[in-house]
Amino acid sequence: MSTPRALVPRVDYRRLATQQGRIEGRLDLDHLDRVAAQTIDASAGASPVMVDLEFREDAQRRVHVEGDISTTLRLECQRCLNAFDHPMNVAVSGVVVGDDDAAANVPREYEPVLADGDMLDVHALVADELLLALPSVARCSRPECTAQYVDHDMPRGDEQYDERRNNPFAVLSQLKRDD
Repeated sequence: MSTPRALVPRVDYRRLATQQGRIEGRLDLDHLDRVAAQTIDASAGASPVMVDLEFREDAQRRVHVEGDISTTLRLECQRCLNAFDHPMNVAVSGVVVGDDDAAANVPREYEPVLADGDMLDVHALVADELLLALPSVARCSRPECTAQYVDHDMPRGDEQYDERRNNPFAVLSQLKRDD
């Protein structure tokens, strides 16, 4: 089994598409500053980001990029504040465009991927996709973490009854019946 090679930082996406090219490789997290800022211990033994992207051109000469990005990020649980490993497998599917005007003309079923002229910044694409796939609130799945906080997050049945019984507006419903 061979070690995947390092991922190229920029590609000529139009040339790759006409050749139905594919890029695959490994990318260290320290090349993705925005993603590393969202993680804990990004430099200490972080899992590499594995990237596999295919480029093709359709009948309208739009360049499609499809593939997978996978890694494991070390995040901080927002419930217990402990670090945990969050595996990520992100599917990429979009149309590469050169400017905002072209992005506005991308069909709704595709996501526009903005390139810089004829070159696509692959590292920026990987970073964007990982950031979009991150959970809005990171939570670990350790039993002691979920058990500790689930009871406090959910109201109990008797508390709901007490809220109805001690409702300050209950008097208004009696006034309405008197009319």
